[in-house]
Amino acid sequence: MSFQKAVPKRKLASTARFICIAALAAFALLYTGRLILYEYALSSPSWQSYRSLKSDPCISACVDRTSVPTHISASSESGKPYAYVVNAMDGELVVTPGQCVCVRIVVPPESDGANSTTGLVGYKPLPMWPADGLMVDLVQQSSLLDDGSDDPLYKDARVTVSVNNFYPRGDDKDPTTAHVYDGTARLYDPGVYTIDARLDSRNGQWNAEPGQLTLPYEETEIISENTRIRVLRDPKHPTYLKKHQNLPLCQHGDSPGRWIPEKNLPHEWNPWNYVYPAEDGRVWLPYNCRLRRISHAEFTFHMSYMYPSVHWYGDSNSRRTLRPFISAGKWCHKSSDLSRLDCLCNDAPKDLFPDEWYGNMPVPHWYRIHTHGVNGSEIYMDLRQLGGASPTDPRMIQEKDPSDERYTPDFVPPGYGLRNDYFDLYYLFTRGTKDMYGSYWGRDITSKKIQNFPEASLVVFQMITWDVAFGHFDDFVEETAKLVKRLKQVYPKAEFVYRSGPYWCCRATEDQDKKYSRLRFIAFDRHARQVFQKHLHAKVWDVQGPAGQRSPESKRLDDNMPCRSAHSRAEVIHIDNQILMNALINQPEFT
Repeated sequence: MSFQKAVPKRKLASTARFICIAALAAFALLYTGRLILYEYALSSPSWQSYRSLKSDPCISACVDRTSVPTHISASSESGKPYAYVVNAMDGELVVTPGQCVCVRIVVPPESDGANSTTGLVGYKPLPMWPADGLMVDLVQQSSLLDDGSDDPLYKDARVTVSVNNFYPRGDDKDPTTAHVYDGTARLYDPGVYTIDARLDSRNGQWNAEPGQLTLPYEETEIISENTRIRVLRDPKHPTYLKKHQNLPLCQHGDSPGRWIPEKNLPHEWNPWNYVYPAEDGRVWLPYNCRLRRISHAEFTFHMSYMYPSVHWYGDSNSRRTLRPFISAGKWCHKSSDLSRLDCLCNDAPKDLFPDEWYGNMPVPHWYRIHTHGVNGSEIYMDLRQLGGASPTDPRMIQEKDPSDERYTPDFVPPGYGLRNDYFDLYYLFTRGTKDMYGSYWGRDITSKKIQNFPEASLVVFQMITWDVAFGHFDDFVEETAKLVKRLKQVYPKAEFVYRSGPYWCCRATEDQDKKYSRLRFIAFDRHARQVFQKHLHAKVWDVQGPAGQRSPESKRLDDNMPCRSAHSRAEVIHIDNQILMNALINQPEFT
């Protein structure tokens, strides 16, 4: 067929599409008034390029397959943002485990009022990121079986799956028009899910960069349409909870998963076949692999011959991460300790914590922590005091049976109490590519700086927090490229682990100079992890993902954020460390 002959058919198809859209617009207008203006944006030319996106395997779930919008019963008088499930028929979309779903968000233009921010100009979202701060979760409301009873494995589980990868359908940069977005997710666990959605910023204001005003945190509820998703129960599916122990061990630190109440787990499961529960009694269970509870003694046994010398770059988040290691799990390891301030968020000695909290800690000889590069900082004083134990020092930890204990990060398995395995960990302080004083990584990461240390077999790099606080994204992109190139030159033989940035949500920082926001943390982290993976083949140690899958209530619980810092609570750190330990030693040569 020649091109000339194909032209009339294209015109005919174009005319047909226009007639269908016009008819649909007229029909919806009878029911919804001005809502049709928002839906008409879906036919904009940008949707054609949007449909061609191949990076998201779930993108096809956002292609409309229904002839009438499912949301036409919505009230448009409030002018509030609203959300609905794409392709839900009669208010419900039925899917099988592992199937993709799509949620559509419509954000009407902000009306002028006392709380309006439309007059604030100069804020721009980062490239390829939405202008509006959308926080959308799909929350499991029930797990009803065919007989009307709840599946006991999921009873009151409230599995939460975050919807990510939002794409604008049309121009989302114009504050005077409605913004329409599609977001995708993949659901595995059976049950009925509804939408929990919030808007935490508008018109690029989540991306306040240095020199711009950091706006107070304020959420707007996104009205959820009367649509839901039903995931069918398939007891034979590998992600069904009953079959979880049949999965292979996790060998990566970024496996997606969900939180399940420990009380729901099958009674025959050994507690050492899953990691510690969080403070709300929920356990992190990946979908496609399983985590096991690893003691510090076993971890050291494997590390001593696989990675005998570790160079660790990081800031105060790394300081907190290392506390369980230098104390063999005896930091904030009792449930009764978890409300203590240092266990919640702030463990800096300059804040005058009682000396006995740290001074009497037994120091195992599994980890020899060397803190070169931080001698001038009182914040890291106790790391220097606790580290550096000799392999010949007597072990001060008793072996015990943890079977009756709920929370035992300090467990020593039988047979390990007499071992003298250890590895050296060199803690080399850095704040990423930039902090409040400037950029110093180029001075601190050089071949000359590390020539007096044993050659690193593993390099752990933690960044993002200070980059988000004080950096411009364009500068961050440029500096990250230089940083990775330098690391490759300095450590030509080492393996790398990239530790993700922390999860930041639902609050403002006390320091307005720090440009913290949920989307800035996610955007900076996503770029850095891609660069580390591409150029250093780094393993990703994802501490952001599990935190983002917590329930909407947990994300907003004030008790979880008493000091407004980007630090994690102690029991979360113990869980995060388990993810790292699994990723490093669940390798074929060990298992």
